[in-house]
Amino acid sequence: MALTTERQRIQHLLRRAGFGYNASELDEYVLIGLKASVERLLSPERVDDRAADEALAGLRAKASEDRGALTAWWQMRMVLSRRPLLEKLTFYWHDHWATGIRKVNNPAFMLAQNDTIRAGALGRFSDLALAITRDPAMMVWLDSTSNIVRAPNENYARELMELFTLGEGNGYTEKDVYEAARALTGWRILQDKPTTEVRFPAATGVALTRSQHDTGIKTVLGVTGHFADETVVDIVTSRRECAEYLGRRLWQFFAVPEPTAEMVERTTRVYFESDTCVRDMLRVILTSEEMYSDAAYRWRIKSPVEYITQALRSLDLSDRAGQAMREQRVQGQVLFDPPSPAGWDWGEAWINSNTLLARANFANNITLRGKPGQTVDVAAWLRERRATGSAAAAVDAVLDLVVGGDVDAGTRALLMDHIGGPLHYDFAQASKSGALQGLLYLALTMPVAHLA
Repeated sequence: MALTTERQRIQHLLRRAGFGYNASELDEYVLIGLKASVERLLSPERVDDRAADEALAGLRAKASEDRGALTAWWQMRMVLSRRPLLEKLTFYWHDHWATGIRKVNNPAFMLAQNDTIRAGALGRFSDLALAITRDPAMMVWLDSTSNIVRAPNENYARELMELFTLGEGNGYTEKDVYEAARALTGWRILQDKPTTEVRFPAATGVALTRSQHDTGIKTVLGVTGHFADETVVDIVTSRRECAEYLGRRLWQFFAVPEPTAEMVERTTRVYFESDTCVRDMLRVILTSEEMYSDAAYRWRIKSPVEYITQALRSLDLSDRAGQAMREQRVQGQVLFDPPSPAGWDWGEAWINSNTLLARANFANNITLRGKPGQTVDVAAWLRERRATGSAAAAVDAVLDLVVGGDVDAGTRALLMDHIGGPLHYDFAQASKSGALQGLLYLALTMPVAHLA
């Protein structure tokens, strides 16, 4: 199905540059149009998100001490935030700068890193790279705290080049990694001691211990001097290889599976013209013809977090976030717990017999009649949307919400038959029998619902 109407293009935009949409949110974006929608997404500071912050305040207070609360807090933020691109980009950077709580073992550090990423998500890539280099969670994850002058630890220096900025084997040597590691020596985390009330104290800062820092001359990627971490970050983020690597990854995450050299050149040019500004790179992507082309349409398999969040967001089930860790784990992706510094394996790796069953069980659980906020009342939702008068109206409303109406005539007819068909449909009876709940379940589990 081609993205032929502006409504379809906006739905596609919100799937890729956010976590889907609920019905009222979609109406807002359709009202202002595609161009204005892109600018609204790119300017989250102009969107009032205080309601989400207030709803999350209590859970956030627990997040720094409890891993389950931490996961639920971010899941709920993804569902409630009126700044969808900012949350989607924070999610993207969480995979890019992958850091796992199992080794970090401090929810407060992970929460602080999440805040750091969100604050810098749309800003200068070079600033974000330096902030992450000095981030306590990352320092534990990649052993920066044991990187000292007498025994340089190359873990972070290697991943900085290989995974975070340049790409594997792209313009750097083993010597460059070693020299960068020398420049990164001496940093430590400042932190209060745990107490009976605070098991996981947040970092109070980071500091360079001069006696553990290598002050000698280093040469990294052809640049020589008595420099430390800030210069290393500046060196790698000012390389063309970095601009191309980052641009290619952004094109792949938000738009097409294989960007052309010309597409990458567009984002590379903007990277340097804007002093490494991610917002400007994304504007190129989100306003491009390629973003709404056949090549961009429905090729990406939703990750478990995306699938869960889009379902909860579209159905206004924010309270369900309390079960986030369990539901994410059985589907194969838990926030704050990537498997390695390389992040998660995307694409077909998300789908197997076990994870498909887990997705179907999740869809079943949220469509069973139950507690408000935990499950959805389809009949009430259809009444609110004034879509109760016919089988066609009910089916089209559900399909528009869940999959953007992207089904063929045969599938649409089968769904209409499920709730009584065009001749025998009775809204009250379909509601009483559970057929309307079943309609939503079928929409959530059809193949297209797993594609962004």
